[in-house]
Amino acid sequence: MWFFHKGRFESLVNEKEAEKRFADEVKPELEKGDVPAMIIAAFIAFAPALLLIFCILWLFSSLFGG
Repeated sequence: MWFFHKGRFESLVNEKEAEKRFADEVKPELEKGDVPAMIIAAFIAFAPALLLIFCILWLFSSLFGG
């Protein structure tokens, strides 16, 4: 990052310490129904946005497509 002085940036971000800290963390175990729940939640989150995009594309194609 060009707007930080080199010494200040290194003091803010200690890469070796961050790597050590994240290597020690244990990934959480998923329970039995977690994966289907995450898939359903992703569908619920992205379905309205996709529907809106498809409706806008359909509207433009019907108005300007001839």
